[in-house]
Amino acid sequence: MELTFDEFALTIEAKDLAVPFGLSDDDLFLAVRDNLLGLLNDPGTSIIHFGYAPDNTADGNDELLLDGFYYRIIGYEKNLGIDLESSTSEVLHAFKYLVENYKPFWSTIIFETGDVKEEVTIELLYQDVF
Repeated sequence: MELTFDEFALTIEAKDLAVPFGLSDDDLFLAVRDNLLGLLNDPGTSIIHFGYAPDNTADGNDELLLDGFYYRIIGYEKNLGIDLESSTSEVLHAFKYLVENYKPFWSTIIFETGDVKEEVTIELLYQDVF
């Protein structure tokens, strides 16, 4: 039997960031890295979502959309060293470690709009880093 690991996702608000549109994956990561690390290092950062990585989108449904700019970081449970019972500070620290020490497999900006809300999410996907 093959071992499998869950992908966890962390979503936080992208505060004080001018979203850098039109950049390649590597350049996008470099453009947001310092801002993201500052947020992950700030004990006052609120977690919008922490849990299993989403596999779908809001598809224009305002009830499922957040309104604003966000970061979503996705990483394997085994690379993060945390679980769903981890504290806020443990979660922020684990994702900070990934961002600080590894380049994501890919980075992208996801735009989702509904009738009223518009969500812009900078997503960083980390695959197996160890």
